[in-house]
Amino acid sequence: MNSDLFLKLDLHVHTVYSYDGLITPKELIWQLKKKGLDGVAITDHDTIKGWPKFKRALNKHGFIVIPGIEVSAKNAHILALNVKTLIPAQLEINETIDLIHEAGGVAVAAHSVAIYRGWTKNLSRKFDAIEVINASSFPFYFSALFAKRLAAKLELPQVAGSDAHYYREVGCAHTIVKVDDHSLDNILKAIEKGTIIPYGKPIPLHIRLKREALTLKRKLGQ
Repeated sequence: MNSDLFLKLDLHVHTVYSYDGLITPKELIWQLKKKGLDGVAITDHDTIKGWPKFKRALNKHGFIVIPGIEVSAKNAHILALNVKTLIPAQLEINETIDLIHEAGGVAVAAHSVAIYRGWTKNLSRKFDAIEVINASSFPFYFSALFAKRLAAKLELPQVAGSDAHYYREVGCAHTIVKVDDHSLDNILKAIEKGTIIPYGKPIPLHIRLKREALTLKRKLGQ
């Protein structure tokens, strides 16, 4: 009997704990239910303050929460999945990846669009995976195609995430993860082994504009 599970996870989500994030626990739970997702990775910019609160809230509703950070390294943003300690910003790419691995995490090259903005030559083979679909990327289809070709060339697993900052963006891109159970260890191993499938489309324009308007309103209110 086949006991494989296929989990639908958004591996790139920002919350109100990011300087530009708008998502609250209540909003995230609502959107996960609407999109039929099994869970998310909380990847706020250079902070780990938010994930414990979100983990408590989402776990009550049966959702998987992967702790993480979007680390601002030199010339790259790196998703540090399963990291519960702060990784310093503005370090070299390889140094950042080493620290992620030392913390027991998985290092993912984020923002496929950034790959052709000058750091392709510096792309480290130490990465565990590449985010080939980022729903916030522009131009979406070109950046996704370029990133997929690069991941194939480097023989690295391919993941997808929405890069959501507004709750309605969550799930626009996601990764299907093949596992034996819901444990975090198995999810991370599946990502590293590449028993995953990236899916996604660009965030619809009207949702993107709504996010921009809300972000501006928040800034003006400060």
